[in-house]
Amino acid sequence: MDTSGQLSDQWRNPRDILSLLLLVGGDIVQKAIAQLFGVYVEPARGWPRMYLTPVAFSFGWVGYAVTSLASVVGDKQLMPNPDTHSIVINCDNGYGRTNRSWLLGRILRDHEINIEANPGHEVAKLRQYRTGEAQRDPPRVSLRIDIFELEGQEKPAIDHVWVLGWLTIAVQLGVSIIPWALYGDWAVFLIAGAGTVLALSTAGLRQWNQEKWPGRKLNPPSPLTSDEENRRANQEPAKTKTKIVCVTRGNGHSYAQILRGSGSAWDLETLATATTNSLPETPWCLTGLAVLWVALLITVSGLESYTWFLILIGGLGTLQNIYAASVPRKPESLGLRMRSFEERPTIIGLSMKNEVWLKDDEGDSNDEGVAPDDPLVRETPYLEPWETVGVRGAIRELEKTVPKAGIAIMPEFFPTLWRVDRERYRDSKEARFWQWMYKRPKKENRKMAAPVLPPANPPPTNSNVTSSSQENTSRT
Repeated sequence: MDTSGQLSDQWRNPRDILSLLLLVGGDIVQKAIAQLFGVYVEPARGWPRMYLTPVAFSFGWVGYAVTSLASVVGDKQLMPNPDTHSIVINCDNGYGRTNRSWLLGRILRDHEINIEANPGHEVAKLRQYRTGEAQRDPPRVSLRIDIFELEGQEKPAIDHVWVLGWLTIAVQLGVSIIPWALYGDWAVFLIAGAGTVLALSTAGLRQWNQEKWPGRKLNPPSPLTSDEENRRANQEPAKTKTKIVCVTRGNGHSYAQILRGSGSAWDLETLATATTNSLPETPWCLTGLAVLWVALLITVSGLESYTWFLILIGGLGTLQNIYAASVPRKPESLGLRMRSFEERPTIIGLSMKNEVWLKDDEGDSNDEGVAPDDPLVRETPYLEPWETVGVRGAIRELEKTVPKAGIAIMPEFFPTLWRVDRERYRDSKEARFWQWMYKRPKKENRKMAAPVLPPANPPPTNSNVTSSSQENTSRT
């Protein structure tokens, strides 16, 4: 067969490319599962949950199934790493932790994207205040702080992304029936159906639930019996735990979230750092699924006809995977129900030169027990957006709105100079050592005095002359 005939045959029935396509895009499949996992049904009370994760059969599934075997012998983690670097700061004690939760990182990323598209009421008010050319230009925000309250939630809310996954699966199965209905060839339907079953089985493993929400609830439900609950109800009511955290990318970035948790909400501090162990059945399930995916790859390689239908099916699934892995979603669709803080949902610090500050006669007051009667310090009414200047102004307004929160995040955005804190050290000797090391001059300032060397031919001194004259007199 000549070259033109070979090319024409390949375009009519591209067989070899299918095996290669099934190995490409495993990371997209992983993120799509992480996005859509969480919705479940219970066939009956007391039965195990059946997770419904509509990640369509696509080209990257075989590649992901093989690479997921690394979790069996490696870190035993199925969830991807966070998309962006972020930190979680406890607003009660100021302790910051590096976020390792993909869920919190994705919520922060989606929040930033939504802000760019819909700045909100505060920015609209600011644009109405500005006049002339400045009204048309977007305001330069140094730091924007959005405050939310967390609510308890049993499972993620269903949104259009989740529904689109099932619609894509239905369209794929409809396309796969066409060769069977027109030409009597059921191989395409067999491959598409088997791939869909394997995809839903892989995305429905219980291990995903363990890793997506590895933390604990602030106030978990008590496992006590009814008699014990009645006995405890007659006693003093137990204190409910609350926690306020800040999620941000850190110094140099313009967005921060203050999340006020109470009730049955998640403890975000533990969610950011918790790690989970692999369930007993997870290694066996992943190994068995990987073998079945490789068997499906071998089956696809032997397909001789109607391969364009499989390419269309895989292409539709890949588009759905890319969309599901990348599209911003509301927090409740990811399992965290959040609502804006009614008292003051948003604080904006603008990049301006004219800063509102304390009056001269009040800024030098040494009376720490009495706050000056100044708009900067007064709790209400709050300063308007055009009166809040820079990162410092936004943090000051946050402290007035949520006590301790501004003090907690201040060191992150304005790291202090090195200093000696005695509380850090084991005993007084170690504290004295570091105090001396802190106070000593810098290395470049510790210049050692150069040794004074005698000259090669030293000039005669008075003592030398006297001694030589005495020696001559004695000889005489």
